[in-house]
Amino acid sequence: MPPYPELRATKLFDVSGLVAVVTGGGTGLGLMMATALENNGAIVYVLGRRLDVLEKAATENSKHGNIIAIQCDITARESLLNAVELIKQQRGYIDLLINNAGVARHTLPQVATETSSDVTLFQQSLWNIGSVEDWATTFTTNVTAVYYTTVAFLELLHLGNARNTKSPGAPSSQVVTVGSVAAFRRDARTLSLSYGLSKSAVTHLAKTLANVLLPWNIRSNVIAPGIYPSEMTASLVNWDNISAEVVPMRRAGSIDDMGGLILFLASRAGAYVNGGVHLTDGGRLGLFASTF
Repeated sequence: MPPYPELRATKLFDVSGLVAVVTGGGTGLGLMMATALENNGAIVYVLGRRLDVLEKAATENSKHGNIIAIQCDITARESLLNAVELIKQQRGYIDLLINNAGVARHTLPQVATETSSDVTLFQQSLWNIGSVEDWATTFTTNVTAVYYTTVAFLELLHLGNARNTKSPGAPSSQVVTVGSVAAFRRDARTLSLSYGLSKSAVTHLAKTLANVLLPWNIRSNVIAPGIYPSEMTASLVNWDNISAEVVPMRRAGSIDDMGGLILFLASRAGAYVNGGVHLTDGGRLGLFASTF
């Protein structure tokens, strides 16, 4: 075996010049990942419905002026295709698609998470937590839209692999889908059945895409976060005092945690990773019965 070449973190984790798209990139996890990538030399398009939120995020978090806001509703195919066409005109390709946008509906009331002797009360609580439309919206945003977003960007991901300027040994194009530890929980204390089921479905979709997209050398991986600061989790915990009963590591995830993970996956350091599920939850999933 020949001697190993010099290994430097600055080369292994380099994302300079990488072109990325992040859905739901104006807040929370999406903004953490967009910031980490852009601050390290990537060009990042952040997509979302609220243009003012995206533009504010871009202004406040860009180090090199390369977080670019595009208003886009990922549940509407015409809106998706308009975003794809704009990026195609401006860049001609992308290297990385991060499917981050998601919603949580059907939050279970306390009576539905504890053993109750009154089955009628229990049944009524489950019946009244939301509408059929709420359930459908959860799956439309968290699963169906991820599928169509990935399909919409396939040509640009393929062109990212095919471009002449790509350096030898650079990682192949990739889709990263943000799931959740909720995808694996099977305990009665889960926050939302529809949310957990949708994240389970999208995790399986992303793992399947690792095989479906293999002929074009496009990878697919999953990030499964636990508790991180976001609009969705704002009311879930006491952020100033997180106990070991909530997160064994006694804290929420930070931009360092999420930023480090996406830099690993997006760079040469993670170039051999395909079809993987990457938990980042401070040990939270270990507190519950799960299928992981």
